[in-house]
Amino acid sequence: MATVIILPAAFLALWLVLQYAIVMHAQHVAQAAAQDAALAAASGTGDAGSTALELMSSANGFTSGTGVSTSRSSTRITVRVTADVVQIFPIGSFSVDASGSAPIEEFIAQPERP
Repeated sequence: MATVIILPAAFLALWLVLQYAIVMHAQHVAQAAAQDAALAAASGTGDAGSTALELMSSANGFTSGTGVSTSRSSTRITVRVTADVVQIFPIGSFSVDASGSAPIEEFIAQPERP
């Protein structure tokens, strides 16, 4: 009789831990993608959107519906990455949201420097 209660509880605990691990992995990948995309855009070596999407594809299929938005001021660029996380446990929906920002690199000629 005890196995009737213990086995489903053990499976529930396993599913919840696995879901938490997948969400945390997706959050870390999204944070890395946002930071790298901001650095690429700020240095002028790449496009923020394509850099972030390429890095989010390394989440091994744990994310879908990835969105990338950028905002730019005169001195900084900020990249925001959002994505939906695959659902293992059939209750709730999970998503990640991360942002990264970097100062815009700009060459100033020697005579014009303060």
